[in-house]
Amino acid sequence: MFLAGTGATAMAALLAACSSGEKMEVDPGEIPVGSAKLVGDYIVAQPEEGKFAAYSNVCPHQGRKIDQVGNGIVTCTAHGSVFSIADGSLVSGPARSGMAPATLEKSGEGKLSVG
Repeated sequence: MFLAGTGATAMAALLAACSSGEKMEVDPGEIPVGSAKLVGDYIVAQPEEGKFAAYSNVCPHQGRKIDQVGNGIVTCTAHGSVFSIADGSLVSGPARSGMAPATLEKSGEGKLSVG
């Protein structure tokens, strides 16, 4: 069982590393406070006003896309794993680890650049 979980986690990390790698930009005003937005291969969150975080949208369970945004959480609807937007941690499985962080920077134009 442990080896199967480790293999799935390694596969998710590999898929995250092999994502398009394309940097995406988003206006911070488009990210609701206490929620998140799917932006290309990423999830950009604003758990608290003015505080932003970004994660890969590849689920660490079996490499599917995390595709649902809720109040303070994101969900991979393929198998029901739920993650916190505040720190990317796992709220409930079957995933055994949290989301992979993504690089998030503020551009000179005031937009957020993720990737």
